[in-house]
Amino acid sequence: MADFAQVVDSNYTQEVIESEQPVLVKFWAPWCGPCKMLDPIVESIAEEQGDALKVVAINVDDAPDLAAQNGVRGLPTIALFKSGEKIEALTGVQPKENFDAMIARHA
Repeated sequence: MADFAQVVDSNYTQEVIESEQPVLVKFWAPWCGPCKMLDPIVESIAEEQGDALKVVAINVDDAPDLAAQNGVRGLPTIALFKSGEKIEALTGVQPKENFDAMIARHA
């Protein structure tokens, strides 16, 4: 996993809900092979978006309640939050273009 802010129950509100910028959340687990396959795509999005988008990660093993609260049923799940609300999510390994399009729809 890249060096994204790791979000857990104690900092979820501050890092995701109260963020002034949109937040891309990667729900993942260390044992999840597809999650590792998605890392370069998420890293690329973070680099391209810069300060326009915050990118964080939630290890579902460490924060199962957050995964359940956000309706995560499969890994990896990439969710986009804006103004404290989850507005869209994609599950599974997908081409970068799908994530770019999701972000663009809510820019």
